[in-house]
Amino acid sequence: MTATSKLPLIVLGGSDRKPAGLPQGAELHPVQGYKAASLRVAGRPLMELVLERSRASGEFRPIYLAGPRRVFEPLSADVHLIDTDGSFGDNIQRALTEVVDRHPGSAVAFMTSDILPDPGGLRRVMAAYHRQTPCDLWFPLVRVGDDDALGASGWKPRYGIVPRRGQAAVEVLPGHLLVVDPQAMRLGLAYRLFQLAYTTRNRKVRYRRNVILSALVPGMLWHDLLHLLTLRPPLMTWSVLRGGLEVAAGLRRGDLTLEALERALRFAGIKTSHRRRHPERRVILPITDELSLALDIDTEEEAAAMAAELSPS
Repeated sequence: MTATSKLPLIVLGGSDRKPAGLPQGAELHPVQGYKAASLRVAGRPLMELVLERSRASGEFRPIYLAGPRRVFEPLSADVHLIDTDGSFGDNIQRALTEVVDRHPGSAVAFMTSDILPDPGGLRRVMAAYHRQTPCDLWFPLVRVGDDDALGASGWKPRYGIVPRRGQAAVEVLPGHLLVVDPQAMRLGLAYRLFQLAYTTRNRKVRYRRNVILSALVPGMLWHDLLHLLTLRPPLMTWSVLRGGLEVAAGLRRGDLTLEALERALRFAGIKTSHRRRHPERRVILPITDELSLALDIDTEEEAAAMAAELSPS
């Protein structure tokens, strides 16, 4: 695949079965269910606009919609529908398995369907991706200013990241666009981690660390035991724990460097064999100013700020 090839894109259309974590005492109203189908902007379903804007960027081909057929079939005329209705991690696994089968050897992009991406912004960030490829995982972080810039999303927790040693930390929100090389990933761990990261989104760092590590450790220990039985080095538990604790501590202190975060994610999420074969490859977390990638709709107040209405259904 050349550096300018179009990537297959999976738009995730699953359901928020539980409301997003909100600050205590905040007078906010969480949106649940299949948000991309129930939220309407100027009378049009949000999913329709997400797909339209993704196509308008000219960056992705083909585009897949991963969600339940009974909900999204009317909105999927111009995309391939992957019928899935499990947890966030299950939907990623189901969709990625089918797309990898159709596009062997290709990197794959993911986007959630609860944002309104700007086509020009997508072109700009993907131009940065093509300049930095090949890489194992690419995930933009969005620089934010004060609460006024975020509007109704000002309640979302931000993370302080030091772009380079010696520089001041900048506040970022996670973008909702991700590109992965499936052949490089520890996919079983990645599916579980994506699920845990999604369910603990908008929570404090300490809470997220405790929930994620306590859920991952038993499976990692079992994985390492199997490696011992086959005379392979048991490296997963140590690499994930070390990286996770380093990242959590750096985020709490406010001195986590981008380099340290990228390194921790590479050791945790990328296969040891792949890292050895490709020592030059990286996990890349570019810091961008494309705010539309960060403003996901978790509350009715955020929906109203985007002129979106929640349909009665």
